[in-house]
Amino acid sequence: MHETPAQRADCRVGERHTDPDMDAHQSPAGQRAASSTANRLLRRSLALAALALAMLLVLASQWWQSRPVGSAEAAPAPDSPSVLVALNTPSGWIGIALLVALTAALLVMAFRAIRAYRFAVNFAHRATAVTEFNQRRLMDFVELSSDWLWETDTDHRFTLMSEGIRSMANMAGDEFIGAPLWELPCENIDAGRWTDHRQRLARHEPFTLLVSRRDLSGTLRHLEFVGKPLFRHGRFEGYRGIGRDITQRIDAERELRDSELRFRTLVEGSFDWFWEQDTRFRYTRLVTNPRNCATIDVDKVLGKTRWEWAGADTSKPHWQAHIRACEQHQAFTDFVYPQALPNGEMRWVSVSGRPIFDDAGRFAGYRGVARDTTQERSIQQALADSETRYRNTFEHAPVGIVTLDADGRRQSVNAAFAQMLGHSRADMLGHDFSTFTHPDDQAEDRRAFEAFHNGEIDVFQREKRYIHKDGHTVWAHVTVTGLRGRGGQLKGFITIVSDITAQVIAQRERRAAERRYQRLVDVSPDGIIVHRDDRILFANAAARRIFGATTTEALLDTPLSRFFPSHMLDAPRRPLALGQGLSAGHTLPHAQFHVQRLDGAMAEIESSAVITAFDGGPATLRVIRDISDRVRAEHALEESRTRYQEVVESVNEIIFQSDLEGVFTFLNPAWTVISGHSVESSLGRPLMAFLHPDDRSRARKLISRIGQGGARDEIGTELRLRTTVGEVRWLEAHTRQMIGADGSAIGLMGSLDDITARKVAEFTLKNVNKELEARVRARTAELEASNRELEAFSYSVSHDLRAPLRAIEGFSSILEEDLADRLDPTTRNYLQRIRSATLRMARLIDDLIELARLTRLTLRRENIDLSQTVSELLTELQHESPTRVVETDIAPGLTAHADRALMRVVLENLLRNAWKFSADREVTRIAFFATRENDEVMFCVADNGIGFDMAYADKLFLPFNRLHLTSEYAGSGIGLATVARIVQRHGGRIKAESAPGEGARFSFSIGH
Repeated sequence: MHETPAQRADCRVGERHTDPDMDAHQSPAGQRAASSTANRLLRRSLALAALALAMLLVLASQWWQSRPVGSAEAAPAPDSPSVLVALNTPSGWIGIALLVALTAALLVMAFRAIRAYRFAVNFAHRATAVTEFNQRRLMDFVELSSDWLWETDTDHRFTLMSEGIRSMANMAGDEFIGAPLWELPCENIDAGRWTDHRQRLARHEPFTLLVSRRDLSGTLRHLEFVGKPLFRHGRFEGYRGIGRDITQRIDAERELRDSELRFRTLVEGSFDWFWEQDTRFRYTRLVTNPRNCATIDVDKVLGKTRWEWAGADTSKPHWQAHIRACEQHQAFTDFVYPQALPNGEMRWVSVSGRPIFDDAGRFAGYRGVARDTTQERSIQQALADSETRYRNTFEHAPVGIVTLDADGRRQSVNAAFAQMLGHSRADMLGHDFSTFTHPDDQAEDRRAFEAFHNGEIDVFQREKRYIHKDGHTVWAHVTVTGLRGRGGQLKGFITIVSDITAQVIAQRERRAAERRYQRLVDVSPDGIIVHRDDRILFANAAARRIFGATTTEALLDTPLSRFFPSHMLDAPRRPLALGQGLSAGHTLPHAQFHVQRLDGAMAEIESSAVITAFDGGPATLRVIRDISDRVRAEHALEESRTRYQEVVESVNEIIFQSDLEGVFTFLNPAWTVISGHSVESSLGRPLMAFLHPDDRSRARKLISRIGQGGARDEIGTELRLRTTVGEVRWLEAHTRQMIGADGSAIGLMGSLDDITARKVAEFTLKNVNKELEARVRARTAELEASNRELEAFSYSVSHDLRAPLRAIEGFSSILEEDLADRLDPTTRNYLQRIRSATLRMARLIDDLIELARLTRLTLRRENIDLSQTVSELLTELQHESPTRVVETDIAPGLTAHADRALMRVVLENLLRNAWKFSADREVTRIAFFATRENDEVMFCVADNGIGFDMAYADKLFLPFNRLHLTSEYAGSGIGLATVARIVQRHGGRIKAESAPGEGARFSFSIGH
């Protein structure tokens, strides 16, 4: 059995402080035994001494009483004790002497016992001090060593665990006390090992046990417990031993094994041959790697130099340099040369060697390794070829390719990317990745860049915008791939950029077309339904109105036969059987049906249909139109034809029809009344035959122009007609084309009105008109002069008003600054109100002048896109308040013939009003659209703002009239007055519709 370090230390400490007189008292038990023996000896000695002293005192007292005083006293009394009598005899004195000697012996023994007791006490004190000193030294040694002490009882429960376990293993000793080792949490011992350990303990055998458990910080530690049994008087009392933390040793052993494995792997994988050479550079040893694919006859190589084995031409420079380095005993690395193998195969070998010197420093040869680099050389050649292919691909790729470093700076760009943005490649290198990116897309790129660096993503794709050198926007699809090292660190990026500008433009146009199509379907006056198997699958709003449904959803899944009562389903008017068994794209014949609406009313509809694919199957797309009014109109037309014939024959105007050459084909009786020619004689003759000679050429050109399609609208002109009596009559002619069923012109039709009386009146008034025109010109000149004077006066008044206003504002500011510390709050408030009032009045003057200027501007009408102008103005407003959430609905393609600058003023005032009065809404909604009222187009600006009471709507367009306080909403009250003036100058009108809290809508028209 091996001694523990603590036991060996205990022995060494005891040997160092032991002297020959203390051999029996080195342990605490020996000390206690010595002390007990001394105490018993002291008690016995004191008892003997006390007894001897008592006897001596008794004898002395008796002797004193019996000593002779005189003659009378010489003879003892007859009744005296025998002892006293004996004292007076020689034998009595001998007895006393013996008694005294015995007493003296007892006293000497008592004194020796006392001395021995004192010696024992001193010895015990010295032994105790030495023992305590040794125990302290031992405990210090234990605490400072890497071991700790432990003890267990007979049940193998820990009764002692020194504090060394906390300092060495970071574990609390208290958690061990009272528990056996196998009840404590351990991680590397299974039930079988615990069983073996407990069997060893049952046999009271020494043991060494390795366990692994977590320390107070959660770290796994490996502990070694070494113990031996304790026996007292042959009885087992438990185990005592030491523990040590061997975590570092186990980790070191594991690291050593891993290091040895790595070394063996490195040795086996780092070279193909190990070689040694003598002082003449001849091979003395050659060891090949077991995995070496090249078979070499070692016996034929030994004794040769490297250049002899390779059959090299030593006159070549690189061989000469290598031989010279060997002769100079220099180390060399990666000397590459071709080596022919016995089978004729040529391999490339890379050799590295170091010189060897003996203990005396003499050159002893070379030792080194060699690698077969044939495959590496092939890989390098392939890599070079791959690099060439990559470079060609990079340079000639149809898409942009950009490489970036880890900081996001461009390292290389190809020609396609440079051409895409219009910059030279040199101008792009070294710049940050966000350079040339549209400002609105840079934030998203930055977030992706941070995600790459945080290891969150490795690939990133998106559509983004670049700014071309000439300023236009380039849309691109970008794919960014992060390049990472083996440790996951970011080394750079490679970016593939595809120009999708044309695709984005096409998508926008397609979306716009889809929106227009959807609006067309929604606003189509014809009903559109899709049905399959007698079930309606789709219906628009017009179909809902035609079938009398309350909502569009009410029509969905409704049987189509519901609208055709059984008594009405005759064969010619049955739409249900149509379309069965037909393929997609087949057109069904036009048909007319009599249906019963959901509200019970009857209606006439006409329908055209086509078979199409819908929701994964064939269905019938049917366009229906309510022709109830037309049917009623046809009946009414039949009735009106008679009335029309009567009207045509009874009107005073000439109604005519002719062919494309102007030859009459129809004339009403008014022709005979006005011209005197009969209708029968006039038919078949041209109109020019009846006109004044001076008007025939003009009439011929007019007829030719209308007949050739030069004018589709009705054309009016004045012609002179000769009657049968030679009278000249003025006719007002209104002529247009007659269109046939095929859409081509088949003739002319029109009317000829006798305006002779009116022309006579015109000639009479011509002279009067000349006089009136002269008067108007004079009056106009006077009015223009008056306007100029009024304009000069307004500018003068505005200038004169500005001067005192500036003075008031300036002196108020000076008073507020100079007397700031002496003004009370009321006075300071008055000054601020004065300044605010002067500023407000200055703005009013500016607004009045601007209103006057706008009303004097000359109108320059042109075709302008109002939708585009509204979009630009809303974009400007959004930039002024970027935090607001705004939803806009701008109808595209709304145009007007008006003054561009004035229309921008109108739209800006209306949009700013909508923006201002909807500021308190969580989501601002602004719409721009157009409606038609009584054949007049009204352009509308609507919002979801606070609105206003319509009772005060007539004050909106008057200057300085406001429906809201200035403190709530800023403004001068001139904006809507300016809008009304501009609209009136264009010949249009403006109106407002609103309700408190429900937003407002301003509608205006543009005159022609």
